[in-house]
Amino acid sequence: MVVRYRALMLAPLVYTFAAYAAGAAMGLAADRGGPRIRRDWPIYLRIQLLATSALLGLVSTWRLANPLQALAPVAITAVAVVVLIVSLTTRGRAPAGQAALDTWAAYPNGAFWVLPIAGAVAGTSASAVAAISNALYAVPNAVVIHLMRRDAPHPQRRSTNWVDQSALLALVVGGLLHLVGPAPAASRWVLIVSAPVLAFVGAALFTGSVLHPHNLEAGHSPQGIRRWMLLSTVRAGFLLPLAIATRSTSVAVVSVLSAFGAPAFNPVQLAVLYGYRSAVVNAAARWGWTLLPFGLAMALALR
Repeated sequence: MVVRYRALMLAPLVYTFAAYAAGAAMGLAADRGGPRIRRDWPIYLRIQLLATSALLGLVSTWRLANPLQALAPVAITAVAVVVLIVSLTTRGRAPAGQAALDTWAAYPNGAFWVLPIAGAVAGTSASAVAAISNALYAVPNAVVIHLMRRDAPHPQRRSTNWVDQSALLALVVGGLLHLVGPAPAASRWVLIVSAPVLAFVGAALFTGSVLHPHNLEAGHSPQGIRRWMLLSTVRAGFLLPLAIATRSTSVAVVSVLSAFGAPAFNPVQLAVLYGYRSAVVNAAARWGWTLLPFGLAMALALR
């Protein structure tokens, strides 16, 4: 009976990692798809923003039953503000847009790692904390995206701004819907189904973006690794005390998965989208995975 219970508990984790593997395989196939797919890659990236992040943010905000539920997610997402401040003040002569991209490279992977794994490890309560946290990232991310668009090596059309900022728009719309009335009960399935879907989509676009010629040409450098380590240390140093101080298992699990986890999938995609060549982003994409076992082990120990 105990063995069967443990198997049922591990099943969501197995499904999620299977979705990661399938997504990575699709990303590899896309890399071999020829120049047309590579040319249209920014289109796929923006479709993903609308189909995943925006929809998830809207539903998460709409389903917020009590404003007090947002206190812990606000504390978790405050790490984004801290890392951005450190990145901007240590950027040297680099433009603010480059520092903003470096910031995101040291962010927790809220949508494609923390949300799927938190739910698989600690259940729907952890999924709710992770989903609200992920939705709230839209606020600091709006500043980061603005800086990246403003200084982008590839000038961006004004018409694409609403797509790039769709997560913030979804947060606002979700809040307005919450004022009108509670979310339908069926909306919980968005959070349940989103775990493997986000894992699959995120892994596919991450793999395809890492292998994109634009990022391969950026290369690696010791300076990029050191800067990524600095910003990642700031992230972990902010989130670990939160995991220790909280009495909530769900908040602690989300905090440790955010402190130590898979690298953020968005930076390698945004580097292609906006034309940045960043050794920090490449360092995060390569070395960020080394932190994953620590966060996963701590999360499993806390549940």
